[in-house]
Amino acid sequence: MLRKRWMMAALLLVSAWASAATPVPAAAPSVGDIPPQVLGMDRNGDPVDLGQLRGKVVVVTFWASWCGYCRKELPALNAMQSATGPDYFRVVAVNVQDGNDEYRAIVRKMRDYTLTFTRDRSGGIAESYGVKSYPNLWIIDPEGRVAARHIGYGEDSFKEIVDEISRVVQVEVDRLNTASASKPAASG
Repeated sequence: MLRKRWMMAALLLVSAWASAATPVPAAAPSVGDIPPQVLGMDRNGDPVDLGQLRGKVVVVTFWASWCGYCRKELPALNAMQSATGPDYFRVVAVNVQDGNDEYRAIVRKMRDYTLTFTRDRSGGIAESYGVKSYPNLWIIDPEGRVAARHIGYGEDSFKEIVDEISRVVQVEVDRLNTASASKPAASG
């Protein structure tokens, strides 16, 4: 009887230890949430943090070199960022778990892009966003909250993404215009 209790206690202890050692996947942030802030290191080795980009609409896209749709999405996002300019809009392209050679080859092809490229070698950043497939795009509003999420890519879906980004940018432009119009004119 005593032996059975010890065996049961040992089994429960091992079971509890195993479940505590198994990480629970992070739940994806929802619209309105403040997402994880750390997005990795840029090409210069500087940390990229969403907190540094407050006041802008930020697109965070998770991609991999083997993902054909990602390789179509990145040039389109670069064109959009170039057309919009850096005052209101930034794209952070987070590469997930590519080897050094694959990552360098793709980034070399995109060396003239103005996107901020970061790396997530371990997959931990993608996991903190609940990313399970690619491309996986997040639109973050100027207050640092999730405005929208899009998974996958297609010619039709990209128009929807562009419309969503434009809407979020326009809300910020309108807010800034309203704020500047309500300021009293300086007398001189």
